[in-house]
Amino acid sequence: MLDWVQRSSPAQARPNYTWSVLHSARIAHTLGIERMTVAEFGVAGGNGLLALETAATAAERFFGIGIDVVGFDAGGGIPAPRDHRDAPYVIAPGDFPMDIDKLRARLQRSELLLGLVEETLPRFIESSGSPVGFVSIDLDYYSSTVAALMLLTAPAERLLPRVMCYFDDVMGYPWGDFNGERLAIAEFNDREEHRKISPVYGLRYFLPQPWAQAMWPEMMYLAHVLDHPRYDEDEGTALVRRLDLNPE
Repeated sequence: MLDWVQRSSPAQARPNYTWSVLHSARIAHTLGIERMTVAEFGVAGGNGLLALETAATAAERFFGIGIDVVGFDAGGGIPAPRDHRDAPYVIAPGDFPMDIDKLRARLQRSELLLGLVEETLPRFIESSGSPVGFVSIDLDYYSSTVAALMLLTAPAERLLPRVMCYFDDVMGYPWGDFNGERLAIAEFNDREEHRKISPVYGLRYFLPQPWAQAMWPEMMYLAHVLDHPRYDEDEGTALVRRLDLNPE
């Protein structure tokens, strides 16, 4: 399926989005959830949000569920940094601006929520939307990522039992354990008792070529909603159910 989407929509598709949305949609279908949400934090020019639309359309076709697409962005480029944890020495206010009218004209199905995440996200959580199954976070700043991660503290009915997460700024210079997204994730895990975020270790070994050699599998995480009432239900992703004795 991943290969089919990439070949059919090469200009729009992103494999990290495609794989994540297909994976989450399959789980939602297995659990009998008829509609889910996928979200991008940090839309910038909009190429990623268009790719998310492409992935959502493909997943709807394969699994027969509805998918809502949401994009969060300040709308005027990167806001002012809060402190050194935002790495202001490599990011400046106004970076990654958006041409709002041009992007809205290209979008087919997305809801675009403009403003600081700490202002727009609470209203989104309080809405009666479908449960979130995948989220991409590319906000660059530590402070903005902290705000975005509040989505994962939402009431259980607003989330799938496990939410696929892509973090764009966890690899390379200057990101580490004491700034940016990695610090925001570590503090989230220390703070939240029933919600935990962990890397999807070794994902590359379960992907076909050429994606097994790409960087994005190392940037995939899974948010566990441990207090979700359906957390322990079979989600249909088991690779093996039996390990019979080999014949002599």
